[in-house]
Amino acid sequence: MKYAILLTAFMSSLVSAEMSELAEDELQETTAQAGITLSARFEFGDDTRISYNNADADYKDPQEYWLVIDNLTGAIEMKGMKIDLINDFGPSGSVGAVQVTLPDEIVYDELSTDGIYVGPDREVGASHRFIMGMDIDGSLQFPAATRMNIFAIK
Repeated sequence: MKYAILLTAFMSSLVSAEMSELAEDELQETTAQAGITLSARFEFGDDTRISYNNADADYKDPQEYWLVIDNLTGAIEMKGMKIDLINDFGPSGSVGAVQVTLPDEIVYDELSTDGIYVGPDREVGASHRFIMGMDIDGSLQFPAATRMNIFAIK
């Protein structure tokens, strides 16, 4: 479950969306609403590779490492993730925060990878260390509407 949430968060950072203008009649039908609700489907073709490196991190080991998800195929879909701005957070109820509500459901459609690796390059080679493989098909339901609040402390 931790890996599913981590994978979902990582993939959502790779998403871009196009905004389109509302027609006048559509605009008149809208009501004020705080926040947004996101639903997305990610489909991966054969030989898709995701490589991640954090060159700005301050590690004791100066070696540059890459996290590589190699040969990712299938699809993942999340439904009903919410992002809101709230202003009644904290003990006094007067702190602003960004509130993220986990999706209602995450659907895995034959999501598979040859492996997740760590190593010195963006492509898997002999010096990469295998962490785990993955084969997921099915869905995860999140009926509790679990929320995460992100707020400034200074």
